[in-house]
Amino acid sequence: MVGFVAATYWITKSIVQPFIASYLDKNHGEKDDFKFLVAGMYVANLGPLAYVFSTQPWHIFTIEIIRALAMACVIPTWAGIFTRHIDKGKEAFSWSMESTGIGFAAGIAGAFGGILASIVGFKVVFVLVSIFGLLSSSALLLIRGHVFSKDHFAPTVPPSEKPF
Repeated sequence: MVGFVAATYWITKSIVQPFIASYLDKNHGEKDDFKFLVAGMYVANLGPLAYVFSTQPWHIFTIEIIRALAMACVIPTWAGIFTRHIDKGKEAFSWSMESTGIGFAAGIAGAFGGILASIVGFKVVFVLVSIFGLLSSSALLLIRGHVFSKDHFAPTVPPSEKPF
């Protein structure tokens, strides 16, 4: 069942994500991207809490479909916002730092979550994951003022080393 649950998530996300990304690309500005990002994160972060109340296999499938739809909103919007704010000439390094940060966070959270689950059980871990996820989603609201439309966006360009 675990394999089919994972397949349900990835297939659902993969089908829906390009349509959401295409819609967001047609609407200029980052405010709509930011709204999809935050809303998607809130919904996705309720997923672990929903596991606490699931009693049937179909509950897990339903939770993963909802989480996939939410993440289909999160992934392209985060990538779009991040990409638009990368310094020209540092794209690879910036993306490597983004990936490295996520990798360290996932590794540490996985180890800590595993230890915590063995001490207090999975239900407590699911609740804590949702709480911390909702708090991190709320923290995004603090940067909402730094999100602006593409029309007013001027990327940082490093100075040229060659004189004109």
